[in-house]
Amino acid sequence: MTRVVTVTLNPALDITYAVPALAVGSSVRVQTVRSRAGGKGVNVAAVVRQLGGDAIVVAPAARTEPDPFRAGLDSLGLPHHLIPSFPAVRRTVAVVGADGPTTILLEPGSPAPAGTADAIAFITAEELTHADALVVSGSVPPGLPDDLPARLARLAHPLPVIIDVSGPALPMAVGAGAVLAPNRSELSEISGGDPVSAARRLLDLGAAAVVVTLGEDGAVAVTPGGAWHARTPEVVDGNPTGAGDAATAALALSLAAGTPWPAALADAVATSAACVLRPVAGEIDLEARRRWLGAVTVEEL
Repeated sequence: MTRVVTVTLNPALDITYAVPALAVGSSVRVQTVRSRAGGKGVNVAAVVRQLGGDAIVVAPAARTEPDPFRAGLDSLGLPHHLIPSFPAVRRTVAVVGADGPTTILLEPGSPAPAGTADAIAFITAEELTHADALVVSGSVPPGLPDDLPARLARLAHPLPVIIDVSGPALPMAVGAGAVLAPNRSELSEISGGDPVSAARRLLDLGAAAVVVTLGEDGAVAVTPGGAWHARTPEVVDGNPTGAGDAATAALALSLAAGTPWPAALADAVATSAACVLRPVAGEIDLEARRRWLGAVTVEEL
């Protein structure tokens, strides 16, 4: 069984409110509430498990018990190696309107104390001794250095590594030899122009490959061996929260298996679309994924 280590530097408790419509400035009745352990790496680990792989979550967490984040991982059945770091784990709130749009509120996260980065690196290195791939996802909270994702990527060599981070950590990861997985807006912040040209510049600077998620337009993969654009045959309506994480989970399993890039990109796009159909991040509609796997179009660029 393929084993993926996922590192979530800024974990969260993900809360999802389902509402008829979000009317700003008005009282809105919430129809359903869902709460689960979250953060991008947690979502990746959960989807890896749904796809038949094995995953372990490495993350800083609360210093005190009870810790709802730790309990949430246990309830999801996700193995974990946590570093006591914060007074409490932050919350994110996704407000999903039945009329279509989703609004996401992100708390910044508590500052990590001194020594946390070294502890994360030590535990990640320990878990990598029996792993097939590494994924480092999400924002970097206060107190952790922006070069930590790049440091973790170098620890994993020669295993495949996917880095899906934002802010100053993204350009610092370019030279670490990892596959970078930004969305369109994150890529534009560090490399201007169209996604393919921008991704090629990152390859020249040391990225192993760049996979740019484009929302309803699918995704583009730019590698030393070629570039491709994959998309589903239809626009998928639903909750896009975690769709990029689902794509990363599929990609990690494909890279670990040595799957050719066009097929790996098609799987990532189909898995991402299957996530949009589910009400919360970290879940996919397996039947929809199977249906779309053979219908995703992949165009060589």
